Amino acid sequence: MGAMYDLTELRKMSGNDEEFVQEMLVTFLSNNQEYLVLLNDACENKDWKTLKFNAHKIKPSVLLFKIDSVKQEILDLNEFSGKEINLEKIPLLVFTLKSRLYEVFGEINLELKKIKKKHL
Repeated sequence: MGAMYDLTELRKMSGNDEEFVQEMLVTFLSNNQEYLVLLNDACENKDWKTLKFNAHKIKPSVLLFKIDSVKQEILDLNEFSGKEINLEKIPLLVFTLKSRLYEVFGEINLELKKIKKKHL
């Protein structure tokens, strides 16, 4: 199985600046782990505005890092919570998003370890 994300676009944007890529990976991890906790809490509390706010925060990273395994889920969460439609589908979408993003977080942590080893 290949990587669950693709850094091609990020590397292109940065002119292949690996230090920038590393900083973006660290930022991706810290921000999205926090947003995911808040999104999950909002789902449990049926707080659709907060859920939309956090889904909207996660969406650019999913698109930039080409995390296609959750692209539709994040788009649906953004739409459903914003319009307050298909609310019965939201818990499964959140579960899927969480489980897949945690896999991505694991892969990115491994990538960061590889990058750090190269610079030692």
